Amino acid sequence: MVIIWSRMPCGIANKSVKEEVYRKSKARQGGGDRLHKTRKGMGNLNKQLRLTCLVIFAVSIVAGLSVVASSSAAPPPGDQQFSVIADASNSYLNTTPGGIVPGTNYMDTPTLMALLDDNGDGAIGPGDDPTNDPLVIDVRAQNAYEGTAGGMGLGHIPGAIHITTYSYKDIVKPANLLYIRQQLAKHQKKEIVLACYSGHTDKLAEMALGAVAQAGYFGFPAPQITALKWGNLGWNSAGETSVLAEVTPGSSDIYVHTYGVEATPHALLPVPNPYPVINNTTSTEPAEITRVAGDLSEYATNPPFIWPGTGAGQVNDANIGNYTVLDVRTAAEYAAGHITGAVNIPYQQLFAKDMGGDYTNLLSIDTSKPVIVYANGQQESNAAVIGLNALGIRNAGAPDKGLRYGLAAWNYNYGMMFLAPEEHSYPIVTGSAPGGLTYSGSCSGGKPSLSLGAPHAYWASLSDYNAGLLSVDWTNSNIGASIAYDIDITGSTNNNGVTLSTTLPLTVANIMSPGGSATATLKYNIPVGVTWFHTTMTGSTTDVCGNSYTLP
Repeated sequence: MVIIWSRMPCGIANKSVKEEVYRKSKARQGGGDRLHKTRKGMGNLNKQLRLTCLVIFAVSIVAGLSVVASSSAAPPPGDQQFSVIADASNSYLNTTPGGIVPGTNYMDTPTLMALLDDNGDGAIGPGDDPTNDPLVIDVRAQNAYEGTAGGMGLGHIPGAIHITTYSYKDIVKPANLLYIRQQLAKHQKKEIVLACYSGHTDKLAEMALGAVAQAGYFGFPAPQITALKWGNLGWNSAGETSVLAEVTPGSSDIYVHTYGVEATPHALLPVPNPYPVINNTTSTEPAEITRVAGDLSEYATNPPFIWPGTGAGQVNDANIGNYTVLDVRTAAEYAAGHITGAVNIPYQQLFAKDMGGDYTNLLSIDTSKPVIVYANGQQESNAAVIGLNALGIRNAGAPDKGLRYGLAAWNYNYGMMFLAPEEHSYPIVTGSAPGGLTYSGSCSGGKPSLSLGAPHAYWASLSDYNAGLLSVDWTNSNIGASIAYDIDITGSTNNNGVTLSTTLPLTVANIMSPGGSATATLKYNIPVGVTWFHTTMTGSTTDVCGNSYTLP
């Protein structure tokens, strides 16, 4: 990239900064007939800032994914990100991946085994057809995946990959999304199945990843994403001995409560709350807005659940009135019996708009008290918790939590428990590399086509002016037909004694769809008397396959 600076009026962009420079200069000179000199000084200052910008940052293009514009409605008044996140969450919770358990949003272990073990010999390997295999992502700790954790994870599902940083919380970090893109490209069946210890925390990861996918992070159509019912516990119960002891009825104190339930319905707030203002990122990309919100939500609370019981920090019959309790099961399940005082919004309707285009269900949740979400198990409630926290639908300082192990842990006559028929002994493998089939699929990406232009030069503050630090906002645009990822400015070489103050590399955007743009600000040290300079800039980006390119 070559940037040529010559003469053209730009001046001080910030009026208040200009006035402050004028005011302090006048004070130093004592006023009177020196006022004319001050104004003359301001004229010289403007002359020093006369700049013209010519930018060349064009690269060749090979078409990659076809991307369509987001169909999300205009955001609510005063907010630019709420509806983007809500629409992505709603779209995800209403997808129907193949092989899911009817009425739920997870895949059971026999279905997954049938996909991986095509010839039915009980093994996963030669003789099986990988073309119909989903990408299995293990979101447990690394030692559980490798089989060195003892009772918590003696190995992983053959072929499953492991994300590069710790477990479910980091599922939508840019590095992990890059790794998932690369691996997904090798699977002809564009479907992802997440697996954790017992089928609960994978739903936390699933909601964040699913919403990001629906917002376009992997292109369109989005890959189907679901979670494995009961996780690795249901896949091979002997491989999760510590978890098995925890969730098997009668083996611990989880399913011993019979706290009260009722059939009396309870209404949502009669007057909806105002929209929470979400402003997590300067990006206008729906996928990046959704990614950042999901990432923040994953870390919003630890742990992301609350236990039923009488211990400190637990919930029971005596203190349940201190919480807003949200039942996300079906209306029929709610009518058959629910926790006393709970209101009902089925999870598929939680993030939906009403006929008037408003998010009435979301905004009618009483957030004057901490919110507890529950379902028959902990699966769907965990997904709702991530989405609600991402949107700020929570009590101030008290992020929403799911009821640990769901309604069955509240009253064992209701809900969903892990049962002996769901115990399997499907094969597991150990080690740090995926076991099972070797996927030979390749990914064909294309060199992204980007442009860098429309610079805006200004003194950002009086202190920057005094220090000679010139700010330049650069508009980075995707002028091609495929998605660009991981866009960085990596270098800048300048003449006339001008040096770059900003530390490089500088991330411009994690994703940029065709027609999208993002702004990056660089600060330059301008020596006294310099009125123009040349700068040569370099950048880097990746395509959908994770292939890296240096620009220009």
